Amino acid sequence: MNKNDLVTKLWRKFPDFRRKDLEIVLDLLFERLKTALKQGERIEIRGFGRFLVREQKARRFKNPKTGKEQILPPRKRIIFKPGKDLKERLNTPAKASLDLGTQTFRLLIGKNNPTFRPILRKRFNVRLGDGLSKTGEISNEAMKRGLLALKEIKGLLTQAETEDVFAAGTEAFRRAKNAAQFIEKAKTELGIEIKVLSPEEEAFFTAKGVLCLLQKKAFPCLIIDVGGGSTEYVLCNDSKVHAWGSLSLGAVTLKEKCFPVDEIPTLKEIETAKEVIDQSLSPIKNLEYAPKEAIATGGTASCLAALDLRLEYYLPEKTHGHKLKVSKLRQLIDKLSKLSPQERLRLKGMEEGREDIILPGALIFLGIAEALGLEYFRVSETGILEGLLLHLYEKDSNISENN
Repeated sequence: MNKNDLVTKLWRKFPDFRRKDLEIVLDLLFERLKTALKQGERIEIRGFGRFLVREQKARRFKNPKTGKEQILPPRKRIIFKPGKDLKERLNTPAKASLDLGTQTFRLLIGKNNPTFRPILRKRFNVRLGDGLSKTGEISNEAMKRGLLALKEIKGLLTQAETEDVFAAGTEAFRRAKNAAQFIEKAKTELGIEIKVLSPEEEAFFTAKGVLCLLQKKAFPCLIIDVGGGSTEYVLCNDSKVHAWGSLSLGAVTLKEKCFPVDEIPTLKEIETAKEVIDQSLSPIKNLEYAPKEAIATGGTASCLAALDLRLEYYLPEKTHGHKLKVSKLRQLIDKLSKLSPQERLRLKGMEEGREDIILPGALIFLGIAEALGLEYFRVSETGILEGLLLHLYEKDSNISENN
């Protein structure tokens, strides 16, 4: 990584700062480090290690051509000694979780020493469920995209020397008649074993990931994940799963049913989508407890938060914990409904590959909000990925024992 790469990374993490100011800060920092090293000072970075300056002894040198001898002056060497925390982190084996969804394949690699620490997050817009609602099968093109993404993921797992992997298939794998074909190819060609989760298992791991790592939450809370092929909901009370369910309605399936053409949607299409959503929400309308807070997780929720914040780059540290007010959600829907998918790509915060399904996903969230009388959703960047990974670090027993 060169200086320009580092400035860009900092700028994306701290978009409120001007890029030029971050460059000045970096220059000052490295100038101070250089001066300290020249003066023989020790530099210690807490939790990382120490840089020490050691002076070598003067040495005698004989020129092999002339035979002339001379004394070379002592030189300084910079020695890095890793700290105890860094040594432990480096020696802790990495584990990984994979959420193989209808729209997106997501990867999380992390370590747990002494607390959970993510190393790498990556998303792959695979669209495995394209046409699934019509044919009942994963298409050849979608299967190729999925296997290609898994091949790249396999390389990342190898690079990180990952010890254990939990690859979870969700709604698309539950519904597709040829899911076994994809699972077999993933195992034989790439060595990745996919476990197809039941809706109950998916709800359990989603709640586990959200509740463990989201600081602000009130009980009872309703966790909602609007996926591509389905919408999962989990009602939690006192940090425990009280009820769960899965609606056979997702951003991709609603798009295919109500918005078949990638153009500016008509008023009739939007009204039809709202009716379809309302007809699917009876399980949520009849929850035993009225939630004090609703937590939105998954790709649709992240994208809506990024659009609300008008982020130039996807920054999970900005979207995590963000309050997406229902009034703002209505404004977003109004804006999205007046644009074609290609025009939506120009919006700050829009994730490429999600431009044609973000409106259906937003409408599902709005339908849930209106059904429950919610004022806002709290967005969580953690969910099933973290739940799966935390499970790997807790024990290696069969997941059904935890439900």
